[in-house]
Amino acid sequence: MKRVRFMVLLATVGLFASSSQAQGFGGSGSKYLQLGLGYNQHYSLYSDYDRAYNTTYGAFNLQMEFGIHKYIGLGFIVGAEVSARTSGYYYGGIYAPGYISPSNSPYWSVGVPIGFIANFHFLQLIADKAGKTFASKIDVYGGLNIGSGPAFRNVRKEYKDEVYYDSRVGALFFIGPHVGFRYFPSEKVGLYAEAGYGKSLITGGVVFKL
Repeated sequence: MKRVRFMVLLATVGLFASSSQAQGFGGSGSKYLQLGLGYNQHYSLYSDYDRAYNTTYGAFNLQMEFGIHKYIGLGFIVGAEVSARTSGYYYGGIYAPGYISPSNSPYWSVGVPIGFIANFHFLQLIADKAGKTFASKIDVYGGLNIGSGPAFRNVRKEYKDEVYYDSRVGALFFIGPHVGFRYFPSEKVGLYAEAGYGKSLITGGVVFKL
């Protein structure tokens, strides 16, 4: 009899583990690694003449999320991004306030965004409240992000002889909301897409359950 009870207990635990792993978001203790490509838009601040550049980058993004609650995850992001041309605002200094358009920009930029995220996985909440299983392979979430990181402004080749332009190291800054979608055709590997403002305008790629 004890053996039968033990076998029933093992089957129950196994069933619970299988069902929790099948959820689009696994809740507390779950871990997700996302690797993606996309477009980011960040303000890059430099010391010369109080210039602030609003630059759109092509980017590679790495994001790690840790479930801390049934519907909440916290994590971090790091990236590497390159902009062929930058736009800029002049906020004073020895020159009159003005604007550099991307079409005639003398600079190209590299950024390394580093930040933090907080996500609320509301589709999982809806599925649980409704007693349905439509969130078993799909995860829809919304969240907030904030971060900074080094930015490198480089003079384009055709402007290197101009005394008015120079390469500098500055800092980028971002903050904003985002929404995301994940789909898991297999147990451990899926696809994702995100849109928003802050860490990225739009990005997509592959997500791994760890």
